Parts: sequence; structure tokens; C-alpha cells
Amino acid sequence: MPAGDKFISWAYYGSIALLLVSLPLSKYTMSMAQFGLTLVFIIDGIRKDDVVSFFSRFKGLQVAIRILPYALWWMFDGIARKFRSFFHRENCAAWAFSSLLLLHVIGLAFTTDIDYALKDIRIKLPLFLLPLFLSTTGKVDRTAFRWLMYLFFAALAVGTFISTFLYYSREATDLREASPFISHIRFSLLIDIAIFALFYMIFRKNSTSGITRAVLATLLIWFVAFLYLSASMTGLVIFFLTGIIMIVFILFVRKNNWIRYGIITLVFLTLILAGLGLNRVVKAVYAVNPGERENPEKLTALGNPYWHDSTNLQVENGHYVYYYICTDELRPSWNSRSRLDFDGRDLAGQELRSTLIRFLTSKGYRKDAEGVGRLSDEEVRLIERGVASTIYAEHSGIYVRIYQIAWEYKRYRETGDPSGHSVMQRIEYWKASRNIIQRNWLTGVGTGDLNTEFQQEYENMHSRLDQEYRWRSHNQFLAIFVAFGLFGLAWFLFTLIYPGLRMHKFHDYYYFTFFVIILFSMISEDTLETQAGVTIYAFFTSFYLFAKKFIDVV
Repeated sequence: MPAGDKFISWAYYGSIALLLVSLPLSKYTMSMAQFGLTLVFIIDGIRKDDVVSFFSRFKGLQVAIRILPYALWWMFDGIARKFRSFFHRENCAAWAFSSLLLLHVIGLAFTTDIDYALKDIRIKLPLFLLPLFLSTTGKVDRTAFRWLMYLFFAALAVGTFISTFLYYSREATDLREASPFISHIRFSLLIDIAIFALFYMIFRKNSTSGITRAVLATLLIWFVAFLYLSASMTGLVIFFLTGIIMIVFILFVRKNNWIRYGIITLVFLTLILAGLGLNRVVKAVYAVNPGERENPEKLTALGNPYWHDSTNLQVENGHYVYYYICTDELRPSWNSRSRLDFDGRDLAGQELRSTLIRFLTSKGYRKDAEGVGRLSDEEVRLIERGVASTIYAEHSGIYVRIYQIAWEYKRYRETGDPSGHSVMQRIEYWKASRNIIQRNWLTGVGTGDLNTEFQQEYENMHSRLDQEYRWRSHNQFLAIFVAFGLFGLAWFLFTLIYPGLRMHKFHDYYYFTFFVIILFSMISEDTLETQAGVTIYAFFTSFYLFAKKFIDVV
């Protein structure tokens, strides 16, 4: 291989490696990696013969005088050659995928907020650039692919270790929020991608050594455990659903009836156990001790009056939250035990008084001086961190997260206020999306007007959402429908499905599992509305479809 080609190859692999490492760890180097791919793209397009001819014709001072105009010509000529290659008929899957950016450009015709629209298009640039770079620069062979994925796994492991350290060192109040580099939801998507890739690498018959497989198996177990410990419902649900789909696919592929029956039995047992566990959690949420409302006492042990709100029947761990409250005793008792003020906020940003009252209720204590006095020092620290129920401290992360969702749903049904509850807020977002679509179903509202339209719709709905939670669709399909109408949604679906069909890659294990993961993520998230989300989608699609030159059959 000529020295120039070897340099381009190493620079290409190095830029991809940097991007894979950056996805879970750094938005800054994520951008730097794409800048590196841009340089490789330009240099790769330059005709090597032209450069050699230049230096054979000119010497000394002539080189210094003429190099700049010649270099500019080489660069523009090289870029033109690369674009001709990109738009070649054989590469139609790549430009079909990248045409999603063109949809956003066309959407400028229907928008009034040009500044936001241009910002959105800038965020979406990887949808065009990454397929352009990875489909025209070079193919990744099996050895390089394996080492690049090892780097991705290692970077992701570092990210999980940092998140775990931040949580257990008390620098984060929730393991889901202990991802300092990208959102915990995007982080959980990367973990799902890694889990299924690891599974294939471990069990595929290849030349991988036993030690390497043992390391990969350890990482696989750790990533699954981290998903469980972090209680990221998006990541866990996508992991579970993707696993079910892969199992069903294997049932159709495998001819061995024992394997089929074993898998079917395992799936049914898993579903039964999950159902029983879910029923247990829901029962805990709706459990109630009705005796607390019968002839409630009027005075505390210190002789101060209790406040009972018979109109608010909110329950925590079977006890009524707004019975047996004495604020005059709570305030001095709490302030004598904690550095955080009773009338301030806890470390999670919630009203501390509300957190304290809910926690005391969950313990079955009355909300007075005696109740605060019965708290242990560790329980005081939990309340300071924003833990609002003893259930959250006594059970596993996944049990707590399911309990929270069930509690949020019950609370939403009672009050109609979803503020601060991520799952219930999505219901409000989808309602707003539906209403906007009904008015703009054909052309949408344009690339830049989503924020304006949603804010106006929340006012029209008289939504009880707090201003800080009035966000957009949290569903990529609805977001596209709102912005670009029915035609835009059809275009989006085309860019989503056609490239894989055209490249015959839906039977490639890596691409198929990634496609399923990203598809599920788009149901509950605006996956393509952030730099990290767009880059994850654009890179792995381009990497698996256009750069990976071999197919690993499912």
C-alpha cells in the first residue's frame, strides 16, 4: 500500500475510533472526530498523480509561489469527484438516507422562526455528512471492525464506571442522572447497542481467544447490571423488546425443536414473572389504610394542632400524606437536624418540605416533631438527596422506577397535573402533538416553528404542565409529522427503511439489532433532536450499512 493511501487509511480509522469513543464520553471530541472525517474525505479525493506531477514540474521557490492555487484546485476537484461518487446510482441507499436533511431544508419554506430552523439544521448535519464520508472513503474489514467495537465497549465501560462513582460518592441523586457527558437516555441506547453486539461477538464462532471472550462476557454482564441498577426504563424496555424480537426471529431460523420449545418456555416464564412483579408493585401503590381518616386526633404530643386535608387523598405506602401534619413542629425539628432549610429545596431540586412529608408518611410516622425525631441520620441524608419514600431506599432500582411510574399515573389521574413526572408528561406532549397535527396535517408547521407551536398549544389546552416542562413531542414520528406533515412523515419512513432494504442488510445482525433499538427509541423520545441522538443514529446507520463491507448473518 502506498504511503499516502496508508496515511489516509489510518486517519480514517482513527477518526472513526475517536467518534466511537466520544459517543458516550464527549460532545467536544464527537465534533472533532467528524472534523477529522471531513479532512480525510477531502484528502482522499485529491488525485495523487496531480500532486506527484506538481512536485516533478516545480522546484524550490516555484513550489512556494504556486502551491496555494494548485492546492485549492486539487481540493475543489477532489470534493467534486467525491460528490460524483456519492451520487452514483450504486450509492443510492446512502443519499436516500441523507435526504432527511433535505426535508429539513425544504421545511424552511413553512417556518417563521428562521434562527431556530437554522440551528436545527446545523444539529442535523451528521445525517448528511456521515453517510457522505463513510460511503465514499473506504470499507472497514472484519479485523478493523472488531477493534473499533472493542474501543467503543471500553469507552462505554468508562462512562458507566464514572456514572456509578458519581452516584455512590453522593455527587448525583439518581443513577439515571449520573451521566455527565450525554443524557442518560442516549447513554442507555448506547448500552443496548453494545449489549447486543457483545452477545454476537461472544457466541459467534471465530478466532477470538478465550481470554477475549471472557472479558467481553464480563462487560456484557456489567452493562446489563448497569441498566438494571440505573433503572433507565427507556433502556430496559428497549433491551427487553429487542431481545423478544431476536428470540422470535431465532425461532423461525432454528430447526431444532428442543431449542424452539426451550426458548418459548423461557419467554413465557419471563412474561409471567414480570407480570407478577408488576402486579405486586401496583398493589403497593394503591394500598391504603382507611382507618387513619376515622376520628383523627387533633393535637400532637406537644399539644400543637394537627392539620388534616380531607379533600386530598394522596397516599404514600398505604398512608395518607395530608393527614397528621404540624408544620410548626416540622420546621424547627428538621432545621435542627439538617443543613438544608425546611422551606428550601432538596438536592434533587424539589421542595424539601414535600419530600420530608412524603418520606415521613411512607414510614407511617406523623408529620410532627416526634416523627422527625424518629428518623435515623441515614434517613435524613436520603431526604436531603430528594428520596421521597422509604420504598425508594428499601427496594431495587427497577422496583422503585416501576413504583414511581405507577405512582405518577395515579397522581395524574387524581390531579390532572403531570409536571415533574417524565412518563405522564409524555401523555401531555402527545396530546399537544395530536392537536397541532390536526390543524397542519398536510404540510406541517415547518422546521423552526415547533417550539412556538407547542407553547401556544399548551395555552390552548389550558395544560397544567409547569412552564419548565412544556417540551416537544418526545416521539420522533410525531415530531416529524408536526414539522413536515403527512408527506414529510412518509419521506422520513422512506429514509428509515429503504437504505437497509437496498443494501440487503436487514439480515445483518449488527444493523438489524441497531435498527430495532433505534426504532423503539423513536417511540418515546425525540431521538434526532439532539447532537448526541443525531450522531448516534447517523453514525451507526452509516457504519453498519456503508462502511462495514461484510455481513454477519442473524
